[in-house]
Amino acid sequence: MSDAPRKTLSQRWLPVLLRLLGRVPLPLLYFIADVLFFTLFRVFGFQRALASDNIARAFPQLPVTQVARLAAQSARNTAHVVFETIASSAFNEAELARRVLIDNPQLIQQLVQEHRTVVTVAAHHANWEWLQLACAARLGAPLAALYKPLGHSGLDAFLHQLRGRFGSRLIVARTALPQLLQFAREPGVIALVADQVPRPDDEQYWSVLLGRETAFFTGPEKLARLLKAPLVFAHMQRLRRGYYRVQFEVLARPPYLEPDGDLMERYVRALEAQIRAAPLDWVWVYKRWKYRKSVYAA
Repeated sequence: MSDAPRKTLSQRWLPVLLRLLGRVPLPLLYFIADVLFFTLFRVFGFQRALASDNIARAFPQLPVTQVARLAAQSARNTAHVVFETIASSAFNEAELARRVLIDNPQLIQQLVQEHRTVVTVAAHHANWEWLQLACAARLGAPLAALYKPLGHSGLDAFLHQLRGRFGSRLIVARTALPQLLQFAREPGVIALVADQVPRPDDEQYWSVLLGRETAFFTGPEKLARLLKAPLVFAHMQRLRRGYYRVQFEVLARPPYLEPDGDLMERYVRALEAQIRAAPLDWVWVYKRWKYRKSVYAA
């Protein structure tokens, strides 16, 4: 079979397969996740060196054995998040509410009443997909979620349908501004997962994260300033397997008289504190530091 028909079959059948997997009981999905984790990470060493190097640099005081243990535990948690995401394609609101507790939704509701638009930022920590679904279902305000397409039309179609199940308006981050300006005409919440890696040709904010010079997209600060919206950090904590707690923290409120970069620095500090408090729940198998500052400068 040629590559083109094989690609077409993958794009066509992958969403069907993922929806069928979503009907499988979650304990069985965890078992599948553990098998894949053991095979890929333990046996074949997939991304094991990357995760261990990232953790060792972030926590230089840890002995090698503890770094290896943390790398394995975080990789297993990441595998669980993947299959939890698949399972949520069949969740109703009651099941989602049972698994994701939101401590202070009234804070967001109050900010929406006062400022109309609220910008929330999170990270690839705990289960960010369940975070977006829970916010869309339970904050009582329209939610626009920015996302970056993965480049596989079948997987993108599945995730697009999943993320929009409870009414989220999904907007591609790279071309989002016109749609966000339209969205902001009415009260609502704009949600971003803000710890991705900007490309060398993107505008960046530089800070120190976990002891390393790190580039960030400037979108959270630019949106907050442009829309005169509060900037809120969404903390997500894993309580146990399949159960999480969310708490919102206001990082900054308008009017913004601080110099440029202040809002981004507040996000970086909140992000670092969350990672240090629960390093098992950040995605260490991700090339967060793939570009050096010299590459961006060039």
